[in-house]
Amino acid sequence: MRRLVTVLLALSTSAGVTIGFAAAAIMAFPSTASAHDVLEKTTPGEGTSVEQVPAEVVLVFSQEPLEIGLQVVVTGPTGNVAQGAAVIEGREVRQALSSAAPAGDYTVAYRVTSEDGHPLTGSFRFFALTGLDGSTATVGPSAPVAAPEDPEAEAAKDSQLVPVLLTAAGTAIALGLIAFVLVRMRRRQS
Repeated sequence: MRRLVTVLLALSTSAGVTIGFAAAAIMAFPSTASAHDVLEKTTPGEGTSVEQVPAEVVLVFSQEPLEIGLQVVVTGPTGNVAQGAAVIEGREVRQALSSAAPAGDYTVAYRVTSEDGHPLTGSFRFFALTGLDGSTATVGPSAPVAAPEDPEAEAAKDSQLVPVLLTAAGTAIALGLIAFVLVRMRRRQS
């Protein structure tokens, strides 16, 4: 019987070491487990004025989005000018525009499903001086475009500090419980 208890204690100690290594790995790489996709870049850029309406708009995400629920609506002076369905090419989502798209203000609204299954929605605006239909616009955007946010504020918004702290606290509690159980088992053995 004593030999069985010794073997079980050795197994529980090795299991504790394995759990400890797993917890350390989770703490070392928390962003891969908790990060959500973000929109990194758009073409045309947010709030820009372009010479001509582009043939397509491009949205670049931090990870490859899923096809589920993919929707891009490009609204110009005459309404929706998106032509066909949006297409995913790696991390890029591309939406073709109608050749009848006129000059003026445009709003691009999007909805994609991130790699981790969460929906990601948003919009951005741009202004085109010349339309694909040959029309021209003589004034700038009719609505003021918000200035880009402070880079520090943007970085704080995407901070992974809270998930890292929660992971560390959970790991510490789990390791504490394992240590407590092991100590109790050794005391019973004595």
